[in-house]
Amino acid sequence: MAKILVIDDSPLFRLLLKEILVKDGNECYDASTVAEGLALFLKETPDLVIKDLVMEDSDPLEIIKELKRLKPDIKIVICSTSTQKSLIYQAIRAGAQDFLLKPFNTDEVIKTIRRLLAN
Repeated sequence: MAKILVIDDSPLFRLLLKEILVKDGNECYDASTVAEGLALFLKETPDLVIKDLVMEDSDPLEIIKELKRLKPDIKIVICSTSTQKSLIYQAIRAGAQDFLLKPFNTDEVIKTIRRLLAN
């Protein structure tokens, strides 16, 4: 069982994603802001973080760098409705391991999470 933190400002997205992750046997925490997510990250020390790429309360790249600084082996998946290739590329360079385009299907999420956690 992995510990997964979801950071996203959409309550519906967090609820749906948490349901998918828990059904797959994971322990899941969620936060609606980056500040709340960082506090949960420090408290729960998750194995993987799923974060909305663009949130109003943060620089999308700085939080990735901060999570990697705090826990270098953390797996980070970014997700977004946007396909801004330059920003996605920068996020991967900052330390994210994968990107999911919203909306995505359950199988895609599960495959991505399992693959990253297996490495």
